[in-house]
Amino acid sequence: MRFNGGMSSDATPSAESSDPAVDAGPSADGQDRGTLRDVANSLGISSAVALRALRGSGEIKPLMASRVQEAAERLRFPLEELSEETEHRGVVAVLVNTMRNTWISDLVRSIRIELAATGRTAVVVPTRRRLPEYPVAADTDAIEDLVRLGVDGFLMISDLADMDRVLESASGRPFVGIGCSQSFTGRFDTVRIDDVAGQGLLVDHLVSLGHREIAHVGGVGAAVARERADAFRAAMERHGLGEHARVEPGDFTEQVGQTAGSMLLRGSKVPTAVTCANDVTAVGVLSAARDAGFSVPEQLAVAGYGNTSLASSGVSQLTSVDPNSERLGALAAQFLVERVSGHEGATRDVAVAPSIVVRRSTSAGPRPESTQRKRISVD
Repeated sequence: MRFNGGMSSDATPSAESSDPAVDAGPSADGQDRGTLRDVANSLGISSAVALRALRGSGEIKPLMASRVQEAAERLRFPLEELSEETEHRGVVAVLVNTMRNTWISDLVRSIRIELAATGRTAVVVPTRRRLPEYPVAADTDAIEDLVRLGVDGFLMISDLADMDRVLESASGRPFVGIGCSQSFTGRFDTVRIDDVAGQGLLVDHLVSLGHREIAHVGGVGAAVARERADAFRAAMERHGLGEHARVEPGDFTEQVGQTAGSMLLRGSKVPTAVTCANDVTAVGVLSAARDAGFSVPEQLAVAGYGNTSLASSGVSQLTSVDPNSERLGALAAQFLVERVSGHEGATRDVAVAPSIVVRRSTSAGPRPESTQRKRISVD
């Protein structure tokens, strides 16, 4: 089951909403603009068909072409940025910390669909470099090489380390952040997940099942992780459960998630439910529960964040927050194209409203004796 978030934060200069006509983020002239996917979705067709219709392809029937054109105008899709199919105007670099997170592939697909309308393409570049003197550092040499190669601009997925050096290495090229921390708002255009709404959806769902002893695994490794932990605490406070809110330090990796999960399942008072910073971390918590002999969801409810393929797999069946990756990627790509085309207005920030997808991992409430649970024998 999927539920939309009802706590979307205001965006600057406009807020996300459920109507595609006003849900696309601000344009260079101050009006809201739709994305290519908005146009396609409004007609029940694919983005590829919508793009061919807008380009005047002869294989598209005139009636359909007319409907697509009307939808594009109604949703204020930036037709002035549309390129001919044979025109290749440049390459956009997508900077990532890791290639292991399947959420990135969801975003990159949306980015490429939107960039295709302007004849551009995207290359994904890992920028995480490990050095003896720094636990994690950004590979600014790679970014400088991309500038020399002449990329149009940069899209950053989530938070990168050494942001001052990253921006310096980008040499003033257009730069847009996706799914990043609020701390970057105002430094460059940002298209973020409304994490306050996302964590609120998870806590609301778990509380509705009767859970009170709810923990969160996260808060370490990036500013956005700390913001999600803070959003979890705020959601618990809203339900009058602030004193029950426990945050077990963890980053976005499965290994650390498993370690954090093991810590939570020790002691005399064990949580009945756990929310996590992302789906990968949640898989680690599921492993810890299995190793400790806890059944999910009968004895421990576990929820992730990102709604990746890990969450929907038959093994995990993980309840997760869907960040609306299609919208995140499309809006970010549109912002970057506008900057490349000369838009020099104030930096923009849009918080995209997420939804929750409920699966088996949170399909049960707590047992009456759960606050003093004992380890189940697995013999």
